[in-house]
Amino acid sequence: MGSTEVVKVDDDDTLHRNLWITHLGAMLKEQRAGRFTVEELADRAGVSAGLISQIERGIGNPSFATLLRLANSLGVPLASMFTDPSETQNHMLVRRADRRRIEIPSQGIVMELIVPDADRKLGVINMTIPAHFDGAEVPHSHEGEECVVVQTGSLVASVGGQEFTLGEGDSLTYDATLPHWWSNLTDTAAVMVAISTPPSLGKSH
Repeated sequence: MGSTEVVKVDDDDTLHRNLWITHLGAMLKEQRAGRFTVEELADRAGVSAGLISQIERGIGNPSFATLLRLANSLGVPLASMFTDPSETQNHMLVRRADRRRIEIPSQGIVMELIVPDADRKLGVINMTIPAHFDGAEVPHSHEGEECVVVQTGSLVASVGGQEFTLGEGDSLTYDATLPHWWSNLTDTAAVMVAISTPPSLGKSH
C-alpha cells in the first residue's frame, strides 16, 4: 500500500458528505423500521450493530462494502443511498453540480448518479476508485447487463473468474449476474462510468 495522503477538501465537498450521511441515516432507519431491529439487520448484513446505530444518527463512516451489504439486506437499490437532488432539478437534465453523490472519505471512493434518479430503466454511475483499492472483498452481482468504460487511469476487472486490465478508453460489457468487482493496482485514482440495465441492485456475496 502507498503512503497515506492528506487530501484537502473545500466547503462544497464537506457539505456533500454531510448531506449524504444525513440522507443515508434517515433512509436506513426508514427502511429498517417495522422490519428489523438494529441487531437483526446487523446479523443479516454482517456488520456491527454499533455501526448501524452510528449511521442512523448521521455520524457513521461506512465503507463501500458496508453500503453494498446494507442495500442487499434491505432489498433496496444502491442508488437509493445517493443524496437527494435539488428541488429544482429537471427530470431529464442533470447539471454536473447537481448530481446525486456518495463520497466515502475513509476509502477515497466517490460515486455520482448520472441519470436524474434511480427510477429509470437505465442506471449510469460515475465512480472514482482510489489508488490501491482492492474490490475482491466486495464481489457483487445483479440482474441484467452492465458496461463499464474507464475514463482515466487503469483498473483490473474481475468477472466470473476472468480478469481484464482496462486502460483509458477501454470498455467491458458482461452478464451482471456473474460475480464482479474492480481493483486499482496503481498509485493514482481511476475514474470509470458504469452503465447497467436494469439499474443495479448491487448484491454483495
